[in-house]
Amino acid sequence: MPPLVQRPRHVHDITDRFSMANTYLIDDGRLIVVDPGSVLNVRLTLDYLQHYLHRAPSDIDLIVLTHLHPDHTSGVEVLRQVCRAPVAASIIARYLTQKWRGEPLHLAEPQASAVNNLLAQALNQRNRPGILHHLDLFSPNYERQVRLVDLWLEDVAGLPNHPDWRVIASPGHTPESLCLYNPFSYELLCGDTVVTVEGGSVLVRGGTNRAQLEETLNTLRKLKVYYLYPGHGRPILSRNSLHNVRIEW
Repeated sequence: MPPLVQRPRHVHDITDRFSMANTYLIDDGRLIVVDPGSVLNVRLTLDYLQHYLHRAPSDIDLIVLTHLHPDHTSGVEVLRQVCRAPVAASIIARYLTQKWRGEPLHLAEPQASAVNNLLAQALNQRNRPGILHHLDLFSPNYERQVRLVDLWLEDVAGLPNHPDWRVIASPGHTPESLCLYNPFSYELLCGDTVVTVEGGSVLVRGGTNRAQLEETLNTLRKLKVYYLYPGHGRPILSRNSLHNVRIEW
């Protein structure tokens, strides 16, 4: 049998067992923290750095947010005070906020149409009964989270100073959702785009546009993924980790 991966995996899982939101630590020489969702997760991450990796907080050179919901961003300010690393998120969040404020974007087609479509979907999500508390993207809290971001990430671009890691836009759970993919170690960090639930089911989490969810799922299925790291639930090791994914609608 061929080896499972070309290179050893780089991702460490740091889980806050009270909220069950996952924070991930990428070690590819330099360190990236993905989704510091709570102060507790930040403390666990720093302890893990010190006691297991024997690294200092100053070795963290980037903080990445897969989306801007509070359960994935609430530890950012505490972590940044310790490591002084910049915070990165999808540029779609900036575009949507500017659009909502009525500011001109000066985007060329087809990007301008894509942003307009995402804004319309965000507003539809905002008005859906029962999910206002989770998907109200243009509340004061959301704008505050946008202000935390220092670097804006484009689809299919590499992470700053981490060229092996690619940004994959994955709208659906939120318009600005993104995944991080390493094509050499076959690792995918997917935030809340994909979650695992009790019993081992793997779900793509939905908004209001099923066609968009199908498109995101098709994009992810084209990737070779052996290590799947969801925003909630247990990571999956499998040669077919995205084979049985279903859409939560």
